Amino acid sequence: MSTSHMARNTRGAFRAQAAVELLAYAAFFLFILVSAVGVFLFLQSQETSRAQNAYAQEIAYGFSDSIGVAFTAGPGFYQKVALPPSLLGSNYALAVSKNPNAASFRTGLVYVYWNSSGKPSSFSAPTATASYIFQSVPGQIWGDGELIFISPSAGNLNMSNSNGSISIRKWVT
Repeated sequence: MSTSHMARNTRGAFRAQAAVELLAYAAFFLFILVSAVGVFLFLQSQETSRAQNAYAQEIAYGFSDSIGVAFTAGPGFYQKVALPPSLLGSNYALAVSKNPNAASFRTGLVYVYWNSSGKPSSFSAPTATASYIFQSVPGQIWGDGELIFISPSAGNLNMSNSNGSISIRKWVT
């Protein structure tokens, strides 16, 4: 084998080795980048979940306070209650436990339901014990024997005290 032929083979071997090293470094740094993005997305998901929980708490206590004000103010009182359209980008539903026997001293509850990271979540806040009347609007305000369900699509609500019963109706301008 001639010297020039060996020199060409040696240069080719160095080029191949350099290419393999370059690919190895690129793969290593790509792995580090993908791992960092994965950790970042996980932490962001945790923070979103925490923020949704805090906002659900704010919605539940706010609605509970509105009921308390209407109950305490007495017959003839009414107020406009605005519902946020979403829970930080997620759909949610509101429910109020209604007690047909308001004299039972059972505390009423306001529930907020939503999906967080693909799992159902909820938060509840205590409210005044009262009897409730509601105007049924399909898909927006409806109820069964124990709960009144309210969708944020109902928009603004008219909450009033009608002779000691809390009335929840769609706000009409």
